[in-house]
Amino acid sequence: MRISTLTGMAFYLNGALGSGKYDGVSISEVKGRIESRDIFPYLEQTLGEDIDLSLVTADGRRELNEEWADMAIAIDEARKMCVVRNGLCLLVAYLLEGIQRRRPEGY
Repeated sequence: MRISTLTGMAFYLNGALGSGKYDGVSISEVKGRIESRDIFPYLEQTLGEDIDLSLVTADGRRELNEEWADMAIAIDEARKMCVVRNGLCLLVAYLLEGIQRRRPEGY
């Protein structure tokens, strides 16, 4: 997956967060949607026009869902990512972690 696609998603999620309309999206809801493999339909339904996921292919969605599922199990988001309240913040943190994992060595 291209880093530009990941950053594009992060920008949309950050904008949605900044709007204040999605303060009720909980970490547990997002983790549950990741676990049930329906995070992308959930985001499209919940955020509507505040997100554009058209650049994320079906294969890309599967790749990200698997990556996020692994992160949800392995990472203490409060300690490592400073995320304690909002599920969209959690997804931004997961995207940032994914970008770090994809960067070339030495950067």
